[in-house]
Amino acid sequence: MPIAQLQADAPPAPQAPALPGMAAPAEADLAEVARMLDGARRPLIVAGGGARHAGTALREVLRRARAASFTSYAGRGLVAPDDPLHFGSTLARAGSAEVIARADLVLCVGTELAEVDLWRGALGHDAPLIRIDIDPVSLGSEAGTVLALQAEAGAALEGVARHLAPRSSSGWSTSEVAAARARWRAETDAERPGIVPVCEALRDALPAETMIYSDMTQFAYVAKEVWAMDRPGHWHHPFGFGTLGYALPAAIGGAVARRGLPTLAILGDYGFQYTMAELGVAVELGLPLPIILWDNGKLKEIEDSMVRAQIAPRAVTARNPDFCKLAEAFGARAEAPNSLEAMQAAVRAAFDADGPTLIRLTPDVTRAA
Repeated sequence: MPIAQLQADAPPAPQAPALPGMAAPAEADLAEVARMLDGARRPLIVAGGGARHAGTALREVLRRARAASFTSYAGRGLVAPDDPLHFGSTLARAGSAEVIARADLVLCVGTELAEVDLWRGALGHDAPLIRIDIDPVSLGSEAGTVLALQAEAGAALEGVARHLAPRSSSGWSTSEVAAARARWRAETDAERPGIVPVCEALRDALPAETMIYSDMTQFAYVAKEVWAMDRPGHWHHPFGFGTLGYALPAAIGGAVARRGLPTLAILGDYGFQYTMAELGVAVELGLPLPIILWDNGKLKEIEDSMVRAQIAPRAVTARNPDFCKLAEAFGARAEAPNSLEAMQAAVRAAFDADGPTLIRLTPDVTRAA
């Protein structure tokens, strides 16, 4: 192309056509959802990322219906962490299907019930199912659906709450919810030993409103189940079948968009190496970004899956670089804490730094005296 042509003014971009709005759900349908919730002894609500702007309305429906609840991974934070009838983001636990089968009505809001949310073929319900979603494909994807509303979650749940009278008791007991959560937490800890206490220590070191970006790493897989969020939309993960290398560039973008507010990245040793050059961008921008690097020296999740399938592990052990020296070569700060307390101190200092800090953690961090 001629240079003069490259330097010429281009015509203005055409104006984007207005997208059609979604019609408000019919009051009769909202009243019917409320009637069914009111008539159920053990109603259960499953909320996903599509309801992330409807947290207030969702909590009001849960309160009035005295319903139990699950969230998908993308829906974490929609339900109050201290709600005694909340089962958490534990749909992938095999035992969750048994719990869901004990409900006499299930309401799914803003969730496609994705394969990677359930890791099984079906939700597990025997009861009638109500679905609220903007996606017509999702509305008809699960057997047993008796009522499907194509609607925005917030408008629908606000309408349901208007028609729903508060009830005084629930058919769910707080003890059965607590027992299930404790059992699933123990399963998580047993499957990937030593990560739960690191997650808890890291959580306790973070300031309010921290926005978290995580990568494909066992640290994140554990955290998604045991780390309760008090608000939605503050944990970003490559949901679906995953993308190694997502967290660092995504966290840089998040930190730029939220200048002055805390942002954290969580990566594994393999995932970091997919996009580690982006560390130079964080340095140039002077972002106070703590980067948690979980370094177990291997693709541990893949190794574990091979062992479970009785396959001899192959090509899963890494010969990693010295990550701290690598970070320093980019101009970043680097820490390698040898205890949970030292990790917490490093994280707090990183939020006050004038650039990014790579904080390398190994499984030994929990075994330090």
